[in-house]
Amino acid sequence: MTEIKLKYLIAVLCIVVILGVVLTAVVFSEKEIKTNHFQKDEISFDYPNTWLTTNQTQNTELVGFTDPKSDLNISVNKQPIPPDYKISDNFTISIPENQSGFKFISHKSLKLNGNTVQKDVYQFNNSSLKRTELWINKNDAMYSIIYTTNNTNLDENSPEIKALTQNLTINNATVPNTNTCGELSLPTLGQNWTIVEDSVNHYGSVYHYSDSFYPGQNGTIGFLGHHTRYSSPFDNINQLQVGDPVIITDYITQKKYVYKVTNNGDIKADYKTNPIQFPAGSFSLTLVTCYPPGFQEAAYMTHLSLVSVEPI
Repeated sequence: MTEIKLKYLIAVLCIVVILGVVLTAVVFSEKEIKTNHFQKDEISFDYPNTWLTTNQTQNTELVGFTDPKSDLNISVNKQPIPPDYKISDNFTISIPENQSGFKFISHKSLKLNGNTVQKDVYQFNNSSLKRTELWINKNDAMYSIIYTTNNTNLDENSPEIKALTQNLTINNATVPNTNTCGELSLPTLGQNWTIVEDSVNHYGSVYHYSDSFYPGQNGTIGFLGHHTRYSSPFDNINQLQVGDPVIITDYITQKKYVYKVTNNGDIKADYKTNPIQFPAGSFSLTLVTCYPPGFQEAAYMTHLSLVSVEPI
């Protein structure tokens, strides 16, 4: 009888220990996160007070964070969408994997505080580093929360991320259209130009052809720049050599697109009666300016093909 009682007591003690471990795990998994509050214009959220803010990396970044206790890096962004912009299926980019520094892993749609959120996950090539993108299309703008980490335990269900997302609020608002959607860089010429949507007659910028494609879309992108006026962005375009890189930093998809020159000096004399075409079906880029310099007798074109896609 004593032996039976002893076995019963041992069994009860085991159950108590197991329950204690389970309860501890539950409490730990739902640990309280002390937070700070962020608010700018129509967007607000909380975030762990252990996160440090970082310097802004580009115009659309509202705020960036880094977690000193891990390799977690986060950016929160807002970018007005051009009227002719077509949002891709699942908010993913249609780039072949051999032209990208990361591969697409998964997509799902979810709800956060009444907002429909598109979640895309990418894996960096030859690395355990994961990039998670949360996209919200609202107010004729694209809002995104993007975080990268090697920690597989950090996802939208972790307390640190939930501290931000569960309190995320985006009020209805009129977001001014800046007519700016990115930056064009010509490293070999030491030049950087803002990409604008409304006119070629701006200083410090190049114009995106409205009938051409956008970065991440399967078609030719077209940029027009003056040769001799308005900062003359393409005054030395003839100096580009085959193989030289040209980079688009795209604020809409939050990615960098690296192209290489395949042909420079394509002269189109009949461009007024036979407009320049930007066909679908290839990830390419065409830079256009007047020719000869200062005159509009012909169009001078530089053709490029996509080499790689990288995160901002």
